[in-house]
Order: sequence, then structure tokens, then C-alpha cells
Amino acid sequence: MTETTTEKTQLFEQDHVLYGILASFCRMHHIYGQIYDCDGRLCQDFFTDEEVEDYFKRNILQDQVMILLSAFRDYDAENIIAGHTNAPHLMLRGVALRGEYGELRNIVVLYGVDEKGIEEGECLADGLVATDSVVFDDACAFLEQFGIGYYQQKVRSDHLEDDLAAKREKEETLRATVQRNEVMTALLKMLESENDFQKVAEEILGETARYLKVSDGFLLRLSRPDQLKNERSVDMICEYHDATLPSLLSRMSDLPQSSVPFFTGKSYTIASDSIMPEDFSSFFLSYDLTAGVFLPLYIREELGMYFCLAQRKDPRKWSVEEIRFLNDVRRILQTILSKRITKNSLASSYAAIDAILEHTGCGIVVYANGQQEPLYRNETFQNQLADMMDREIFRRQFVVHPRNEQESGHFGQQEREFYADGAGKWFSCSSCKIHWVDGRDVLMYTLYDITQLKKYQKKILEQADLDDLTGLYNRHRFHSDFEKYIRDAIRGDGDGTLLFLDLDDFNALNDGLGHILADQFLKMAAESLLRITDRDAQCYRIGGDQFAILIPFSGKDKAQGIVNTVLNRFAKPWRLEDNDYYCTVGIGVVQFPKDGDKVDILTQRADYALHSAKKRGKNQAEYYSAVLSSAPVARLDIEKAMREAVADDCSEFEIYYQPVVDITKPGRPCCGAEALVRWNSRKFGFMMPDKFIPLAEYLGLIIPIGEHVLVEACRRCRYWNDYGHPEYKVNVNLSIVQLLQNNIVSVIEHTMELTGINPKNLTLEITEGLAIHDLARICGTLEEIRSLGCRIALDDFGTGYSSLNHLKELPLDVIKIDKCFINDVGRDQFSDAFIKTVSDLADTIDVNVVVEGVEEPRQEKALDHMKIDMIQGYLYDRPLCKEDFERKYLK
Repeated sequence: MTETTTEKTQLFEQDHVLYGILASFCRMHHIYGQIYDCDGRLCQDFFTDEEVEDYFKRNILQDQVMILLSAFRDYDAENIIAGHTNAPHLMLRGVALRGEYGELRNIVVLYGVDEKGIEEGECLADGLVATDSVVFDDACAFLEQFGIGYYQQKVRSDHLEDDLAAKREKEETLRATVQRNEVMTALLKMLESENDFQKVAEEILGETARYLKVSDGFLLRLSRPDQLKNERSVDMICEYHDATLPSLLSRMSDLPQSSVPFFTGKSYTIASDSIMPEDFSSFFLSYDLTAGVFLPLYIREELGMYFCLAQRKDPRKWSVEEIRFLNDVRRILQTILSKRITKNSLASSYAAIDAILEHTGCGIVVYANGQQEPLYRNETFQNQLADMMDREIFRRQFVVHPRNEQESGHFGQQEREFYADGAGKWFSCSSCKIHWVDGRDVLMYTLYDITQLKKYQKKILEQADLDDLTGLYNRHRFHSDFEKYIRDAIRGDGDGTLLFLDLDDFNALNDGLGHILADQFLKMAAESLLRITDRDAQCYRIGGDQFAILIPFSGKDKAQGIVNTVLNRFAKPWRLEDNDYYCTVGIGVVQFPKDGDKVDILTQRADYALHSAKKRGKNQAEYYSAVLSSAPVARLDIEKAMREAVADDCSEFEIYYQPVVDITKPGRPCCGAEALVRWNSRKFGFMMPDKFIPLAEYLGLIIPIGEHVLVEACRRCRYWNDYGHPEYKVNVNLSIVQLLQNNIVSVIEHTMELTGINPKNLTLEITEGLAIHDLARICGTLEEIRSLGCRIALDDFGTGYSSLNHLKELPLDVIKIDKCFINDVGRDQFSDAFIKTVSDLADTIDVNVVVEGVEEPRQEKALDHMKIDMIQGYLYDRPLCKEDFERKYLK
């Protein structure tokens, strides 16, 4: 083992022990010298006085010394080299002091005066003592051996110090393990305690908080539902706190559940440097908290309490071992709580009776899980659903069977409206899960007659949504319907089309006929549009002489058919008071979500297409996509806009998240998301990746854009992990341009340190196109990235340049099978065989398989019997902005 030059210099340039030994040695043998480091830098002089030093420097030039120093090399066998002098009586030698493996540590330059070579008349410096060549050479040989022994001893001392440090570290680890086991043993003994739960909980809180050296531990309890209150309350029932801090017991009393942000049934681990939502920040600020771990406790499988460890004032981070320990403590508390509940199970029967009594005045029926006949129904319920068919439809629609309970995941949480056809009435049905007198879980349903309310609502809605003149839906209804159709289209129900209609020269018609006949014409036009669209579309009067037609789930042929029919009708005359009048129409057409996914953007683009149609003449229609393709945006304009967007901290580049579903677990839960970049350009609007990523790669701008995506995605994933979903992972795409950067590993490492993400929750996706590049270099880089703890996924497998051999060479954790193989799965033998082959191979080499582009239940069912781990596609969800993703999946 060798050391760098810098390390050797730092290690020995301050070795004053060595300098002292050499100084004494020189004085004893009447020789003089200097010691240099291995780079030729002077460390110390060994001259008796300045006059002696000046004498040698006059007679032995510095160049001669430097030549001597340069003759020494690491690992050379020669340790003593004679130097050239300008006088026969002067002696100059260099002695190498080497380390354990022959590496050069220091060079000692020795000067001497040979008394036998002094010529008559030679004037020596005062204080200069001569010696002879034999003594001088012996001194050099001694120094050579001394150096070897000195450095060997020094290395042995360093090794001994390292061994002692390692031993001390091992002792500390052992001591911590013993202490943890002692605390856990004490906590486990409390399982058999006969004290009441509150007393036992206080002891556990104290032991745990003192062991972890945190300031506070407390238990929060959720109150029972109360009909007089809008929401349940939270109370602190016991606590431990540092003696130097005030109690929080009185302050955490009768809190509304909504004011305690972590009371959701999920586990939260929040360090002092965590990014917190506003409600968490407000809660922490209210009680001077800086960090906390909040773990749920359940009472009869329902959220009832929270076990909380918190730190006040001082900063605090939580280690993995500490979190594991706290989860063990939570299990102990849960076990103790469950035992206490079992002893008092009789109380649950009275709760069921109380629940029934509290709901008198409305229809009530109670069903046991899996039972066809109710356990209880009151007289109001029997009067409300006197018709036996109404009762049967109610039972089928609302009563959840055990098989459906697992699939739906909403047992005891239904709240819907129900129309009883026999009674001719509307009812609002709500349900709650209770424990019956015999301890069974049952569902209690309450029915409220809302018939009059529904009639009133219908009347109000009709008045608010209808145009007074034509009877068509108005602008208000257009906006609400359009938003719904866009959501449906994004969810994958099919593309839709919007037609914007504006009558040609209607103002001239209005001026010529007067507003009465003009209004009559508008009614006729509205009736014609209704007949043309029938059930295929919805018509609206937007205002004045403008109309709109929304065609949900339409192909281009269907939309074009309606456009042609409208143009043909408006090309014919209109009969008003026995006279024919002509009034044609212009139409602008947009398709969604192809041309946009926001109401305002799509209406602007439809209006743009409409104006383009009117420029072409009367009774014309124009598609927005056709207008756009006929006037392409200059590449230089896009490049300029992209550079400006990157210079503005990439603020225009938005991250969307498409959920990834784990199909190996019950209920097929979301297990994370793939981060996908979109460019919401201020100048050009919303642009998909295939429109700008190739240009970004060509310009090199993909590097700052990619780093922006990586940082933001890791930051969101850390947020998901901290707030109830530690299992969520995020997938981030790496382009070949990024991967070939020399600093890519350090960029990823810095991002993980900056955001605090758990490395195992970051998956970096690479494409098969990497195979045409330097594979050895790529593999080395990927190995370095994996050593950071994150995972590597091969994206779009089967579409690029890779072969099965690359699966063996590339360090992979995940294979993502491309959408093109999924389109015909279950119907095409090649697609089925390809997916099975890849999944079997992945199973053999211990790699996960993700299938992309699943859009239909048929495809999902075909994958059931293949070794697939995860699915991604429109069947579950489209890419969502972070707000929509977290609203839907972070709950």
C-alpha cells in the first residue's frame, strides 16, 4: 500500500521527534545537514550557526543539492548517493529515508569537512569542526538503517491506533445493543401488568423517551362520534416530558380532529429538517415541536389513538434503528390496549343499542356481514320501503357481502342516494360500522326522505343551466360539462371533440329583420342543431349568435360527419314569415386531450380555428390541428424560448406523476410513480416530451432540465415517504446525454443528500439505446450509481438495440416492457410469448418486471398468470400534476 505525495508530506513535515534525533546525531559526529520531504521541500537545517551555514552554501551550490535530491526515486534500491562539490575537502551525501514498502519519505543531505583534504591556507568558518571520510561514510550508513527502523516502528504504531479505535467502536455498538435490549425487556414485562392502561402507558412513554433522549412522549385519544358535534375531538390522556419543559396535557385537550394533521391512520416520521405541509408546520409551531414520530393505535380495527414521541426546542433526526425500536414499542402498546378492550367487550353491545336509539326519526336497518335478512329494522324503514321490490333492490345495492368487502375496500363507509321506484321517492342512505351485542361487526343503515329536496334542486339546476331563448344549455352548463368530458378523456374513456359555431353576417340579418324575427331564427337554428346531434352530442348557446357542440368519446369520422351535416343545413335557406333567408355558419374544431386539456386553452384554440375558417369564406369549418400544421413554429423560436425557460430556473418545466401499481399485493395498491416532464411554455403553450426532448438533448439543455426533474421528483418522493407512504418510490428517466456526463454520479449523490430521499426509493430509468454506446463505460457508471443505493430500470425493453446478452451485462433491478407488446396481449401469440419469456428470465436473474401502457381490463386479465410485478398505464391513471397525484394517492 502506498500513499499520495500530499499525504506523505502532511504526515512527516512536522515530525519534530525525527528532527531532534538528526540534530543530535549531526552534532555528535561533527557533520552538518538538512532534511527535505519527498518533493524536495526543505523541512529543517542542522547547522551549528549561521556562519557555518553560509560557508557550506558558498562552497556547495544549491543547484548541486537539487541535482542530488532529484536522483532519488520511490522504490529504488539505492539509498545513499554522493554529490559533487567544488573542493576536495568538502563531502556531500544524500541519504534516503524510506517507508515500509520502499516509498520515499524524506531525504537527508549531509555536509562534512575531510580534515585530510584541507589544503594549506584554506580558511574554514569559525565553529566548523572537521571529521574524516570514514566517519562521514559510517554516519551515512547508520542513517540509512535508522530510517528503515524508524518508519517501520511508526507504521506499527499507526496500525495499533487504528486497531484500538475499531475496538472502541465495537464496544460502543455492543454497549448500545445491551442498553436497547434492557429497555425492551423492561417494556415487554409491562405486557403482564395489571395496572390500568393509562398508568402502563405512562411508564412506557417514560422509558422510551428517556432511552431515546427526547423531550416528550404522549398518547392522544380520539373521542367517540357525537351527533351534537360536527367532528370528533382529540385529547391527550397521558404524557412524559422533560423536567425543564412545561406540560402539554392541558393544551392538548378537546382538540378538533382536523387540527391534528397526523390523525389520519398513517405513520409519520418528521425530522427537524423535513419539508412540512402548512397544517403540520402550524401544529408544530403551536407546541414548539421541532421533530416527531407519530404511530397509530387501533381500537376494534378502527383508529383510536396515536403513540407520539416528539422533540421540543432542539433539532432532531431519526435513525433507522430508532424508527424500528419505536415500531416495536407501538406493537407492545397495541397488544396491551387490545387485551384491555377484550376484557371490556360488553361495552360494545351498549354502543350498538345507543347508536340505534340515536337514529330514531328516520329509517333504520341493521345487517350482519354476509346475512340476507336484517338483524333489525324499525317501523319507519318498513313504511319507507313498503314495496318488497324496493327492499330487495336496496339490499342488493347497499348490503356488502364478504367477497365484495375485500374488493371494494369501503365496508362501513357508504353514503349514497337511492331511488325507490315502488314508493316513487328519493332517499339519502348513510351507513356506519358498529359492534352488535354479540360482538359481530354489523352495518347500520339510515334512510332520509329527500324527495322534495331533489325536486327543488332539479328545478334550480334547470333554471341555472338553460338558455331562456332557445332552451339549449347555456355557457355555465357548457363549462361544467366540458370540464367533465375533458377529465373522462384524460382518464382514457376516449377522445372528444368541441365545435365552436358562429353565424355568418347575423348582425345584418338582425338589422334587416328586427330582433323579434332574429330571435325566431335563433330558435330555429337551435332546433336544427338538436336534431342533427340527437343523442350523439350536446348543444349549447354560448351567447349572441355563438353556439357550441360537445361530442364526447368521438373519433374524427364521427365529428366530421356532424360538421358536414351542420354545414349542409346552414347552406340551405331558412323560412321566416313565408320568406327564405340565408345565414351560413363558421365552425372551429378542436379535439381533446390532443389539442389541450384545459377548458380555457381549448376554447381559445377553437376560437382560433373558427377565425381561420371565417377567413376562408362563408360556411367553412377548420380544425385547430390543421391550422397549426399549416403555420409551423420556427425552430429558432422554440430554441430561444427553451433557453429562456432554462435560464428562469426551469420554472416552465412541470413534473407530472403517473402511478405505478403493485399487482402482487391485495387490492393492487399504488407503490409510487414515474416522473414525467412537460413544458408549459409561456409562448407556445403545453408541449409534450416528444416535441421538445430531442431538441433539448441536441442543445445540451437536457442536462439542467434533467437535474431539475431529478431534484423535484426526489423532493416529492421524500414528502410522500414522510407523510404516510414510506413504501412509495419514484422513477426518473436519465437520457444518454446525462449518463455520459463525467459528473453524473456526483450529481445524483448530491441530489439525494440535498433532498434526503431514501436511496432505495429512487429508480433511474435508462433506455435500450444505450447499447449502441460504449457499453463497458455505461456499465461502470451504472455500477457506481447502484453503489449509492438507488435502483436501475431498463425502459422500453424490446424496442431498441439491446439483446438478451445485455440483461446479463447491465446492472439492472427492473425491466420495463414497452407498450407495443401489451396492445395485443391475450390475442397475439408472439406478444404473449415475449412477455412470458422476459418475465421468466427476469425471475431467474432476480429482476422486477413492470409492464407499461396497460389501458384495458382485457390486457390486465391476460397478465394475471405471468410473472409481472407492477403495471403502469391509463387503466389505472394518466400522468397527474403533483397536486392531483397527492390528492388522490397521498391519503
